[in-house]
Amino acid sequence: MPAWNAFPWIEEAVASVLTQSFRDLELIVVNDGSTDGDYRQFERRDPRVRVIEGERGGVSRARNLAMAAARGRYFAFIDADDVWVPGKLDAQVRFLEANPDIDVAYGEIARWACLPDGTYPPASSYFPSLPAVYEVDPARRGWGYTRILMGSPLGMITPVMRRSLYEKVGEFDVRLSRGEDYDFWLRCSREGRLQRFRAVLALYRMRPTSAMHQMVKDNPLVQVLESARERFGLADPDGRAVTPAQFRRRLGRCHFDHGYNHFWSGDPGVAHRAFGRALLHRYRPARSLVYWVLSGFKRLRHGGPHGG
Repeated sequence: MPAWNAFPWIEEAVASVLTQSFRDLELIVVNDGSTDGDYRQFERRDPRVRVIEGERGGVSRARNLAMAAARGRYFAFIDADDVWVPGKLDAQVRFLEANPDIDVAYGEIARWACLPDGTYPPASSYFPSLPAVYEVDPARRGWGYTRILMGSPLGMITPVMRRSLYEKVGEFDVRLSRGEDYDFWLRCSREGRLQRFRAVLALYRMRPTSAMHQMVKDNPLVQVLESARERFGLADPDGRAVTPAQFRRRLGRCHFDHGYNHFWSGDPGVAHRAFGRALLHRYRPARSLVYWVLSGFKRLRHGGPHGG
């Protein structure tokens, strides 16, 4: 559990781990340079908690420190403002113990949005029934690299993975400021088979300061995708593949989405370049062209010919 100035929410996150019906666990909280509270209190309350203190180094470094310190056969991840549903760990560990050919068990994520007054509805209002937590999707078992490559990510807070898989793929890439989790699961999907659970297994707290809401000029998603294509190609280990045209469309969609976000809430110069790349990838050419022209005018109004 990486934690950076997460004190308003971490109590609920920690409780969702320590109250799991699967009790044989350790929770490693990495205090990533926080200044808002005493994170050591959690290890004083429960011997299953260990707190690693450090200077601000980012989420990838924090997760790497935790994995290096972990002693268990399985790894699971949760952020300090999110929540696991009851029964999650028991369902996943039971499944992995009974299915040695599967290396990662994951499920769905619910987006936990705040109410108009700034508070959040009770986490329990999102919890599935306990029997539903144990249900797996037979159609989503096996190699998953191409699924992830084409836009079916695992997320970060539902998977449980075998330590042995981590020992094959290595750490999170600290050079990536964004998309480090996507890169990690793409690498995992080359070495291990996956099983999807049908139910919501974790709640992702929607906050304006969350990383997913922060605008960046580079397109880290495209960078990760192009790196994966160079390293691994476009096929699963069992031979199932996506075509170059499908992958080109995937890249085009990523450029378009990046441009769209910047057009409305960010840098019009970045938007203009992104829509131009979407056009080069022949993604929705008419729509991309319209936005390319509009973002060009917007760039000139806001920042001159080199806007952004």
